[in-house]
Amino acid sequence: MPAQLSDAIIHLMMKVLVVGGAGYIGGAVTDILVDRKIPFTVYDNLLYEDQYFKPVDFINGDVRDIKKLKKVLKDYTHVIWLAAIVGDAACQVHPELTVAINQRAVQWLSKNFDGRIIFLSTCSVYGMNEDEVTEESKPNPLSLYAETKAEAEKFLANKNSVIFRLGTVFGVSDNFSRLRMDLVVNYMTANAITKGQLSVFGGTQWRPLVHVRNVAEGVVNALSNKKLQGIYNLSTLNYQIKDLGIEIAKITGCKIELVKQQFEDKRNYHVSTKKAKKAGALAFKKVYSIKDGASQIMDLVKTGRVKYAEKDTYFNERHIAGLHTNGDLK
Repeated sequence: MPAQLSDAIIHLMMKVLVVGGAGYIGGAVTDILVDRKIPFTVYDNLLYEDQYFKPVDFINGDVRDIKKLKKVLKDYTHVIWLAAIVGDAACQVHPELTVAINQRAVQWLSKNFDGRIIFLSTCSVYGMNEDEVTEESKPNPLSLYAETKAEAEKFLANKNSVIFRLGTVFGVSDNFSRLRMDLVVNYMTANAITKGQLSVFGGTQWRPLVHVRNVAEGVVNALSNKKLQGIYNLSTLNYQIKDLGIEIAKITGCKIELVKQQFEDKRNYHVSTKKAKKAGALAFKKVYSIKDGASQIMDLVKTGRVKYAEKDTYFNERHIAGLHTNGDLK
């Protein structure tokens, strides 16, 4: 049987529930699922969204609503779990909610679903490490966000699961999902365009980086790649922040100021992706570069498609804090 035909049959046999699929990464994930004709449904409570107009199958639901989720899950063979409060600062706004969504909901999933699970964790679990880190390196979480993700990984350890520890994501996802401007490449680029100058504090700290579309491709590929099982670092680049700033300054044509004062974020990790490459987790049609992602953001800002790059909606912490203050966060 030809490989393309067999892949098509395998895809049609799947039925995928994309939990948290209306968000930033979900936008690119659902585009690929549509393109590959893989049957799926988005399950999302629209925490970060005001509406969801993407023409795909959709269920409005909260991951804490276990009665509803259990009823839904029985109809699916695979789960892509994207639901989370994301980012150190955003997780501190309402710690109890963070633990409920990022940790306890995953624990419940591990006990109530026997199909294949693709789960997104974070390289933030490595915290501060001077040496190159691998999947075998001891986690050193420095925030509630990293702690809840590290705990969630443990619940899936003995399941049919793939856990991707993501580098810092960047770029534009799709034409429907909320843009994020609180990610270092996107934030630097928007600032470079709107202010004409970048100020980088310290900058010697390392960060792994990966374009949102490469994340999405890795996630969808993992649905049927039986070689993948367990934890993988999902990243395509490692950069020191100062070098990232210099590159974005060149791309945008802005001035850059390197300030000796250290930034308050103590995270520092340079990750190895050897395990992921060997297993085929990084077999992308195209690896998106910093220039690709920065150019996407630059185009949106310069053309006025993003009218105000500092809008609270684009920043997880500000958005969550606004909901919390207004009593809309429960």
